[in-house]
Amino acid sequence: MISVIIPTYNVEKYIESCLKSIITSTYQNFEIIIIDDGSTDRTIEKIREIHDSRIKVYKQLRRGPGSARNFGISLAKGEYIFFVDGDDTINKDTLEILQNNIQDCDIAIGNYKIVYDDGKIENFLTPADCRFNTFFESVTVWNRMYKKDFIIKNNIFFVEIFQGEDRLFLADLYLKDPKIKIVNKYVYNWLRHDKDNNCTLTHIKDHTNFDSQVSCMMMFKERLEKQIRKAEVEKLIEHLKYSCFYLMDILNNSEKSKCDKNKFKIFVDSLNFKTNEKLYKEIFKDMEW
Repeated sequence: MISVIIPTYNVEKYIESCLKSIITSTYQNFEIIIIDDGSTDRTIEKIREIHDSRIKVYKQLRRGPGSARNFGISLAKGEYIFFVDGDDTINKDTLEILQNNIQDCDIAIGNYKIVYDDGKIENFLTPADCRFNTFFESVTVWNRMYKKDFIIKNNIFFVEIFQGEDRLFLADLYLKDPKIKIVNKYVYNWLRHDKDNNCTLTHIKDHTNFDSQVSCMMMFKERLEKQIRKAEVEKLIEHLKYSCFYLMDILNNSEKSKCDKNKFKIFVDSLNFKTNEKLYKEIFKDMEW
């Protein structure tokens, strides 16, 4: 059985589509564990309108998606774990494809589509050039299926923070050397509601988000760089350099005076941009430290 774990927070406009995409799956041996993280809208009411005995709803006070997913894992009865965000959808054959491919590995990783409100679609293909890129080119937890025993026996859990918890979860998984299989199929639809100001915290660009993301990336670097091979460290640093585009986007859409630019500078300096000054100028061309 597959345990589908969904953390929810103020997704009343999207949760019905999310759940229906799971319920209509070609693979039907699953349970849906919803951990509502203190929604203040009609998310719970919308869930209750869908009558399916496989849906189980639990509530907790506002503690973030990491805490919600940990709670879901503790309740899971399935052999496999699959995470879905409450404002996204999966395809009819997603569970079937991943379940068929995870038999001889610990984690099966598929491709996904990024769907914007204006209808634009981008395709993300999981890279197969090297193990590090396969795992971290996209630091997302929901285009992957996991064997629950691997998570439990290695005592892997989400850090209970509001931003970047998925990045640290994947780092801890990676260090346990899981067997990975790339599935060259689209298994997830990441619906980007960038114009929805009432959507999840993931889409909010402010100083708290910025500071949290910088702290998370510093922790990510610290966890990995002393435990992976030299060639992988080089890929890690390159990955974090390009992640600065994302951080600058948040910073430029925040009240900069409230952002911890000193911590950001420490992080940036640790990446040694002297080896790629062109990239540094491209990312930080308007930055005033």
